[in-house]
Amino acid sequence: MAVITPSTHITQIKQGSIITGNLKSSQSIRVDGNITGDLLSDEKIIIGINGEIGGNLRGIDITIEGFVNGDVMCKGLLHITKGAKIYGKIYALEISVEKGAELNGKVNVGKDIEIPELNTSSPSRSSQEKPKNAVNPQEEKNSKYGSVAW
Repeated sequence: MAVITPSTHITQIKQGSIITGNLKSSQSIRVDGNITGDLLSDEKIIIGINGEIGGNLRGIDITIEGFVNGDVMCKGLLHITKGAKIYGKIYALEISVEKGAELNGKVNVGKDIEIPELNTSSPSRSSQEKPKNAVNPQEEKNSKYGSVAW
C-alpha cells in the first residue's frame, strides 16, 4: 500500500463557486472560483486564470494566474503569470514575474525580509469589484496601508 503524503491532496474551489469567508488548509489549495476572504495553506496556493480573491493569501509556494485584491505572503516561491492582477502588498522569499502581469502595491522580496503574520480577522475585500482608483501615488503617501484597495 502506497503512503499518501499531504502534498497529494488539493482543496479545489471550482469555477462558478462563490465563497464568503476565510479558508485554512494544511494541504494545497487551488482556486478557479471567487472567494471573499483570506486563504491560508501550509503548502501551495494556486489562483487559476478564472480565480478571483478578495482577501489575503499565505502559503509556502504561491502561483497567481488570476485576480487578487489583498496582501500576498509567500514563504517560498511566488510565481506571477502574465494574466495575473494583484492589488496589495507582496512579501516573498523568491519571486518570478512574467511579462504582462499587473502588480499594484509594495513588493518585498528576499531571504532577509520579515513576512508578517496574517490576521484573518482583517476586513474582507470584494473580488467582484475591481479597485476604482487603485493607482494613486498621492493616496499611497497619505495611507498607512500603501496602495491596497479596500
